[in-house]
Amino acid sequence: MTPAAGPRATGRLAAVATGLGRVTAWAGGLAFFAIFVVNLAQMVARQIGHGWLWVTDLSQLLLLWTVMLGSVAAYCFAEHITTGWLDSKLTGRPLRVLLVVLRVAEIGFFAIVVGAGLSVARARDHIPYVQLGVPTSWAYAAIPVAGVLLLVAAVTMPLRAHGFPPPVPESDLERSPA
Repeated sequence: MTPAAGPRATGRLAAVATGLGRVTAWAGGLAFFAIFVVNLAQMVARQIGHGWLWVTDLSQLLLLWTVMLGSVAAYCFAEHITTGWLDSKLTGRPLRVLLVVLRVAEIGFFAIVVGAGLSVARARDHIPYVQLGVPTSWAYAAIPVAGVLLLVAAVTMPLRAHGFPPPVPESDLERSPA
């Protein structure tokens, strides 16, 4: 492998995490928008007649997807809660070791999320939403799906020190204060 191939490969892998972040941010945003619109329509429907019984079930189903997809997007764009005291004090090899250890711990945690999420989704498979009639596992499937997406992001994102998040999408740069 030539020296030039390394950064390009890293750039391509980082693009996977960035793309994943954008897709999950949009999907989570659309799920939230659907919750908002359906509940707003429900409020209007109650005032002019009768509301829909299925709105609560749909809102519960979409809420879990909104939260889990938002978690993936936050992780991909380094917008999640982090601690930066130690990595801001280290440089060179000790910093690299710390970042590798933290990434391995993240990957381990995300693997646990996948396993636990599958377990919960399986347990909820025979419990239907009362009004929708679909299994509640449809909502809880968001947990292992998010876990897998987080694993993909963790494997494709470059290691970075505190204060060096991935590049912000161009449209966000235009809106940021000067």
